[in-house]
Amino acid sequence: MSHLPSPCLDICKFKLRGHCIACGMTRSQKQMFKSIMGHDAQMNFIKELMEQQARVGSARTWPMEYVRQCEKRGIEPPFDLAGE
Repeated sequence: MSHLPSPCLDICKFKLRGHCIACGMTRSQKQMFKSIMGHDAQMNFIKELMEQQARVGSARTWPMEYVRQCEKRGIEPPFDLAGE
């Protein structure tokens, strides 16, 4: 399986209680994703990030942008937009 792209959308504005307005990650989470090895571990990180985004109320357009990033690289997105 291919390495999933970073959830970061390269906007990096931490205005929501330390969370990025674009992806919902904290600075430490952005650093952490770079070191995660293995498809399953990356998938778990993405799932937890999406749960965090829902709790914080951030990154509402992130799923669409992330799917676009995956498709651009020819990688199967880790979730279905219809069923998120």
